[in-house]
Amino acid sequence: MHKIVVSLALASFLIQVNAQELNTEKLQLVAKDVDTKNNIITATGDVVAYSPTYYLSSDKMIYDKDKEILELFDNVLIIKDNKIQTQSNYAFVDMKNDIINQDPVFLMDNTSNIWSNSKEANKDKDVITLENSILSSCDCIDPIWSIRSSSSDYDTEAMWMNTYNPRLYVKNVPVFYLPYFGFPTDTTRRTGLLLPTMGYSSSEGFLYSQPIFIAPADDYDIELIPQIRTQRGYGSYANFRYADSPDSMLNVKTGYFKEFDNYRSKEQLENSEHYGLDIDYERKNIFAKNKEHQDGVFTSIRYLNDIEYITLKEEDDNLWTDKKVESKVNYFYNTPEYYGGVYGKYYVDASQKTNDNTLQELPQIQLHSYNKELFLENLIYSIDTKAQNFTRKEGLNAKIYDINVPISYTKNILDDYMYLGVENRTILTQYDYSNSLYNNLRYEDGTLIQNRTSFIVGTDLLKPYSDYIHTLNLNASYDIPENLRKDGDLYNITVKENQPLKYDELSVFPTLQEQKTIKLSLNQSIYDKDNLKQFINHKMSQSILYNSFDEPKFQDLDNYVKINHDYGSLSGKVVYNMDDNKVVEGSFDNSLSYENLTFSAGYYYTKKTNNEFNTRDDLESYRLSTSYKLAKDYSIKYYENYDLQEKTRNRQGIGLNIDDSCWNLDLLLEKEITPRSRYVESTRSYDSHEQTIVYAVLMLKPIGGIRQKYKVEDSDKKQ
Repeated sequence: MHKIVVSLALASFLIQVNAQELNTEKLQLVAKDVDTKNNIITATGDVVAYSPTYYLSSDKMIYDKDKEILELFDNVLIIKDNKIQTQSNYAFVDMKNDIINQDPVFLMDNTSNIWSNSKEANKDKDVITLENSILSSCDCIDPIWSIRSSSSDYDTEAMWMNTYNPRLYVKNVPVFYLPYFGFPTDTTRRTGLLLPTMGYSSSEGFLYSQPIFIAPADDYDIELIPQIRTQRGYGSYANFRYADSPDSMLNVKTGYFKEFDNYRSKEQLENSEHYGLDIDYERKNIFAKNKEHQDGVFTSIRYLNDIEYITLKEEDDNLWTDKKVESKVNYFYNTPEYYGGVYGKYYVDASQKTNDNTLQELPQIQLHSYNKELFLENLIYSIDTKAQNFTRKEGLNAKIYDINVPISYTKNILDDYMYLGVENRTILTQYDYSNSLYNNLRYEDGTLIQNRTSFIVGTDLLKPYSDYIHTLNLNASYDIPENLRKDGDLYNITVKENQPLKYDELSVFPTLQEQKTIKLSLNQSIYDKDNLKQFINHKMSQSILYNSFDEPKFQDLDNYVKINHDYGSLSGKVVYNMDDNKVVEGSFDNSLSYENLTFSAGYYYTKKTNNEFNTRDDLESYRLSTSYKLAKDYSIKYYENYDLQEKTRNRQGIGLNIDDSCWNLDLLLEKEITPRSRYVESTRSYDSHEQTIVYAVLMLKPIGGIRQKYKVEDSDKKQ
């Protein structure tokens, strides 16, 4: 590039001070001396020539105007389309047929920073053929890595390089050989091999997983991921993506893995085969043609025969999964006045041998009318209706129908410094029970009509100061619920804990006996006056059961504060149980980024409570993650998730990252817990497996790399 600038500056100078210049239709040429004979132009002395597609410079140039052929001698520099740059001692250029021959040659692709030094180069149209070449994207003088090959060819249009008999060198040491290696020099989506995973486990043996990406068209692609674990088994996973319209996307994932008999017997695994299917489909604007209308469908279908199907995927985001796997299909239609939706949910309980007792929601139908004025200004009503079908093969089923009609009125007073409001909400719920096989009990269909009247008073204030703005919201409400009608079997209303058989089975269809309640809340913030960035946010809320004037019962007091600063944020929440006079829940989160240091930490704590309004368990855990940039290209990181209640680390890792301009190395030592389904003495056992894993990911920019994984099993943990 320095040579280009010097040559252009010199050419401009020579034009101004008595140099000879020749203009042609195809080429413009500048040199110290130019001689023309029978349409053959010979130029010497700092020769510079350029056209719409070429820039050329050399010490001497011979140009045949009729054939549009050039020969360049000594210090030859050629740039094609401002992308491909070559340097050599000699070059033959056929501009009409786009053919170039050079030797020896240095080639540089400016878009990918890949260079090649070759004994000889021949360009025919879009393909450059190189002989005895050295290729790299590192420093040209002393590259950290290079690929040396007997021959190679580069398609400048497809941006694809083929190398034959390539040897990978680190500095001057050969480390790897292949008979052939091909790679793209850009990021265009195309068919090819993705980053492989190679590893070793003391119990599973050697692991090799090679993703194959197939992109036959712009609207769909396929990824095949075969894998083998030499002491455990073999299998393959596949991903399929299809965009059938600009407003839709289909994503299908499936897989199969076959266990070797000796590994299955040793580890007492329930199944010898693991398989599953994930289907995600999203589409918008199916029937809605009006710009004010919206509709769409979202489908997420999950199926697996056991938990090993997920843990065998070589994906970093699947370290753990819930025991219940949820599938759902949702459709909605929305207008400015109405909303309608149909939803279905299906669960597979991976911890159970059979799914017959798992409650499904097939389907739920919702119709909603948005707020509308009724007779008077600020007198607002809306209507929300739901129909839910809860079903399973074994156990109590129910169809639940719900109608919710709130009517509210608000008015500002005291020059808009305060507002008053009243809301009356009527809720009609019908329970139709069926199919109970539990102790041959019969359940009477339930009807519950509830009415809740709320009186509301509050204020929204804003006051600017010289440097900041303070906003304050205070709100108080008094809720008076009343059961207008309660017939049949209703959980916690007509069926109490003293009827344990019915009470336990009805618990999956809960109804809460509401009480008179006073709710108090505060929400205040401070903003920077110049950029309106929030500096502090503070929230408090308190509920008081007020069934008796003489015996008010205070519920949990919630207190939340978040502070944003130039380097991150601090936030904390404390929940204080007024009845037990103790803190029952607390959390703390911190994020910090300062110069070369990034740090985040979190803490969560709950104390066991067991009442009809709030049920908590004893939980206590923390998490932290930090990284530090040691130098320009070097950084280290550490992260940990620890359960203080169980005294176990769910995840812990330490890593080193080297990110140079031409290569990247990521080393990680991690302890993790993954789930496993075992079958011991005809009984399914759902436990977890703790293991130590060493990851190594090496990337040679931009041609690709390799991922290595070394796994050491530690112990099993029952869940």
